[in-house]
Amino acid sequence: MPEYPYRCLACQHTFSDIIPMKEYKTRRKCPECKKYKLERVLGNVTGFVKGEATTLGQLAEQNTKKMGNYELEKKQRNDSKELRKAKKEARKSQREINKMTPEQKKKYILEGD
Repeated sequence: MPEYPYRCLACQHTFSDIIPMKEYKTRRKCPECKKYKLERVLGNVTGFVKGEATTLGQLAEQNTKKMGNYELEKKQRNDSKELRKAKKEARKSQREINKMTPEQKKKYILEGD
């Protein structure tokens, strides 16, 4: 929301007011003399966007969150590769077991190899 500087033509009081864009054209009273004799002083208009980083600490925090997402995606890709590799090994073992005779299967179950 932008911040606008004002000056009262009646009492010469100056002040600033933060005004939402939808209320930009509404009439304002002087906080001192309560008259509607305000003029907007030309100069720099400052504004901010909610959620935008305004300090180095906030910017660093946003970057850390983003980096965390990238690292999480990388970990998920690696986990997915490992899972596919483990499934491939399991299918290979299952094919070898299916080729065994009943006596070999019994021995494999009891002894392991």
